[in-house]
Amino acid sequence: MFPQQNEPTVHIKPVLTVPARQSIIERMVQSNKQVLRDEFAARLRRALVNAHVQPHGSGVFLKEAAGVTPKAASKWLNAESTPGVDKMPAIARALGVRTEWLHYGEGEMLESSNVAEHPAFKESNVAPPPKMQGYVPVISWVQAGAWTEVCNVDFLGEEMVPRPPACSDATFALRVKGQSMLPRYEPNLIIYVDPEVLPFDGDDVVAVLTDSNEATFKQFVEEPGGGRMLKARNPSWPDPWVPINGNCEIIGVVIATMWMRTPRAS
Repeated sequence: MFPQQNEPTVHIKPVLTVPARQSIIERMVQSNKQVLRDEFAARLRRALVNAHVQPHGSGVFLKEAAGVTPKAASKWLNAESTPGVDKMPAIARALGVRTEWLHYGEGEMLESSNVAEHPAFKESNVAPPPKMQGYVPVISWVQAGAWTEVCNVDFLGEEMVPRPPACSDATFALRVKGQSMLPRYEPNLIIYVDPEVLPFDGDDVVAVLTDSNEATFKQFVEEPGGGRMLKARNPSWPDPWVPINGNCEIIGVVIATMWMRTPRAS
């Protein structure tokens, strides 16, 4: 007689299924979307800082880069929405970052630059261009006269131009008016002004006289024992000298210029 073998016992555990409420599912979806918006806004702000775009100019920078309204750009910065897939490449290109990183947070933020390795720079006497990141506002001469008061204003709607290399965050741009600084500076030439650069004899500066709210553009002259003066560069300019005797405040030094070709009618 064979010994009795125990039969295997199988335990079946009951599973309780509770249907989720629609409101709970919707809250979970919305919460996930908000996390994605928060993460994108953080990457966008990081890219703006890397591109040296000032907070007061972020809205206009994004508006011009993507061709959207200031309100739409503001929503991106405040994590209220994200750009469409058709806008993302243009924003990434303007900021100098990878589209995949900006959109999804994938990979490295920056593309490796191969500009210096281009054959055109190896086989010629042309040096690689300096790196220009971010934008600065082109302001009015009245705004320049009160730059310390207007430098923190959001310049939505103002013109922006590429930022020159090695300038401070306070740099702004102006369009030359009049002919007092000919022949070096023609009307409509864009000049970059850095308020954090100290003026030396011979520098061109933007200054404001205490009896006027509008800035002026002149050469700074400092003679040993002769005091300081402002001078118009145009040799034919009447009364080219303006003494500095407490009636003048130098706003900043001109550090660069940009000439833009005027489009011709077709």
